[in-house]
Amino acid sequence: MKQDLDLFALLRQQAVRLPLDIATDSPRRAISFRRFWSRIERATARLQGEWHVEPGDHVVYWGNAHPDALILLVAVARCGARLLPLERSDLRQQASVIWEHYQPKAVVHDDGLLIDSSLHAAVITSLPSMLSVRCHHDEDVEENDALPSLVDLHWEAGQLQARTYSLHALAEKATMAEHLQTVSGATCPVQVQEELFNPHLLSSRIFPALLRGETVTFV
Repeated sequence: MKQDLDLFALLRQQAVRLPLDIATDSPRRAISFRRFWSRIERATARLQGEWHVEPGDHVVYWGNAHPDALILLVAVARCGARLLPLERSDLRQQASVIWEHYQPKAVVHDDGLLIDSSLHAAVITSLPSMLSVRCHHDEDVEENDALPSLVDLHWEAGQLQARTYSLHALAEKATMAEHLQTVSGATCPVQVQEELFNPHLLSSRIFPALLRGETVTFV
């Protein structure tokens, strides 16, 4: 497969090339590459058309390594917005500070995971609800994978620090990792457990697996 660093184009290509192959697998469900991309399109349309998420806005993911959160990341990036994953308890405990700094436009959470009622956003919904409800809007995006789309938050010396990553940067590292693994033959099943949005995990394991047409398993 020709390696283009545009991750959006690569995932669309996989949906055509390997429509029935499994992209993500979990105890909840198995998602084919074709369905993976169609869910990205639906999520994009809801974010943009219904919830008016615009370039530069922030969307919070409040959960723990849900397989649909990977779909959320790509959809948020297609809108030109930035995903703020709050997967770790230390970040959730300081959510009020994060809210004050980033003022999220929307919050998408794992089903059954409660959010403090003092935390407000224009839209608060669960991942299953986001993807199961039929959207009556058409997406109208200008894809730019060079825009910052993932905010990696952490605490250093009592201060909130952030590193931002574009999907282009993650995909560039992913294609390099895929090439090295292909040359060496050193590939192994990719499993995700408690944390999905680790930039190193995304660029060195998850995206290379998807580019090879392999399954990412959530346990």
